[in-house]
Amino acid sequence: MRKWVFLCLLFLPFLSLAAEREIRIGLIDTFDQDFYLETFVPTIEHIQKTLKDYKITVIELQQHNLLANVVKERPDFLVSSAGNFVTLISKLGAQQIATVSRNHAYSPKEAVSSVFIVRNDRKDLQKITDLKGRVLSATEPHDFDGMLVGMGEIAARGFDPDTFFSKTLFSHYQYPDVATYVKVGAADVGILGTCQYEKLLTTGQIQPGEFRVLEAKNNTEACIRSTERYPDTVFYALDTAPIDEVKAVSLSLLSMPKGEFDFEWVPASGFLKVYDLMKSLKLGPYEHLRETTVKDFILSHQKELLLAALLLCAILVHVVRVNWLVNRRTEELKFALAVQRATERKARENRQKLDLLEKSRVISQMSSIFAHEVKQPITNLIYYASALSLLLQQLGVKDDRVEYALKQMNSQAKRTSDIVEHVRSYAKHKANRSEVFNLVEVIRRAINSINKEEIEGVQTTANLPQEAIAVGDSFEIELAVLNVLKNALKAAKNSLNPQTSVSVTAQKHMWKITITDNGPKISEEIFSALGRPTSTSKKDGLGVGLSIVLSIIENNGGHLTFRRIEPNGIAVDLFVKKKEE
Repeated sequence: MRKWVFLCLLFLPFLSLAAEREIRIGLIDTFDQDFYLETFVPTIEHIQKTLKDYKITVIELQQHNLLANVVKERPDFLVSSAGNFVTLISKLGAQQIATVSRNHAYSPKEAVSSVFIVRNDRKDLQKITDLKGRVLSATEPHDFDGMLVGMGEIAARGFDPDTFFSKTLFSHYQYPDVATYVKVGAADVGILGTCQYEKLLTTGQIQPGEFRVLEAKNNTEACIRSTERYPDTVFYALDTAPIDEVKAVSLSLLSMPKGEFDFEWVPASGFLKVYDLMKSLKLGPYEHLRETTVKDFILSHQKELLLAALLLCAILVHVVRVNWLVNRRTEELKFALAVQRATERKARENRQKLDLLEKSRVISQMSSIFAHEVKQPITNLIYYASALSLLLQQLGVKDDRVEYALKQMNSQAKRTSDIVEHVRSYAKHKANRSEVFNLVEVIRRAINSINKEEIEGVQTTANLPQEAIAVGDSFEIELAVLNVLKNALKAAKNSLNPQTSVSVTAQKHMWKITITDNGPKISEEIFSALGRPTSTSKKDGLGVGLSIVLSIIENNGGHLTFRRIEPNGIAVDLFVKKKEE
């Protein structure tokens, strides 16, 4: 027992010395995962490698109640943003050792900044001042090179950053992230930190042209920005750190070579700008500016405030009475105006209905006259083609090309005659000729009937099953599909990458034919008028093409619907009856 006591007393000074040679490094948790893996971990590994006689202990500190957390954990050194550094200078005697210097930065003291991003289609957001009252998305409330630097830019424009945005959504480095909030419309604008916009583009999380940076600075830097530049991450010692440890850590940091992540630690200045930023935001060393002295003011002005309160109550009573009278009269006027507007709207709708009925009547009459006058010449054309074929046979003239041309002439003339007959049947309101047919063959015939000039330059895809047995007038369905497809081709040719598609899917009792195009976006007024006889923007159109298609489909027991496609284009769904099993 005496021997063991002697050995403990002998090695006690050495054990005490070993305990004193611990270096405690704190990391204030306001950085993203990339910083932790690409900057902080390599730095700690280098310190451990160069200071083998010291035990390196890493402490993660939360931003909430920062001062209390630092006092409780007692780190010797801290790694944080420049904002937290200037906060702790006056409170805990923080002393800079080094600042991160990266290749993409203008300089270590002008390295971090923020960008404001909006969706490219938001034409109403062109400047930072246009963001007032909008919804913001950001990563963290205390993210220095994101939220704080961005809010500093708002303050520099003369606005109160605490009330400038109506609402703020924080992603906390999770999904949905800042860009996703903006993309789906949950937020109007997003704030990203240094080079985060370029990183999202590089990783494919956002696409080129999908977002726009507001008030991008004109510079030659590697990363775009909307704000001023501030110093990068700071490695600093607190006032309680032993001088030998400060010297050892300083030598280790400043001698650290650039690794695979291309950064180094260097001495830097430029923290006066950080002080100005924190003052404009009333944070850190200037957080006391948020404190109010309302209690002292009330106690020292009790009589004046009482008189002001009585006067205010009298004014309020008067204002309430006047407002009540005004609101009563306003409601009466609103009711009278509403009745007048309803009457005017009803009269306008009746006039529109009469115009449409008149137009439909005229078109019906014209169609009947046209069909009647054209049928005889077409019949003669068929007879002449047949007679010419017989004459060639009698003369013994045999030419495959002539026979093919006569057959095509006869076929097209009969097809024209069928079209005329269908026009006459619609003018006379005759029932359609129902039959069982393969809808896929009808659609393919419609596609093959389109001229090369009409389809040239447009990428058209067809997703059709092998067979789709339907019931109705196959000739009419073919005309309907052909009409809609031609409209889609004409609309698509006005886009940069013209595309159309035709597909058939099975419903409960119907086959759904979907024809889409990526033509330009149309107004709500034009979209609501689709399928009704009205005016048209086409130079050679009557404005009744889709209304005829609607009549054909409904006459065959189906129906027609129109849908918008985002970001532009129209989808037309034609529903045709299935053959019952």
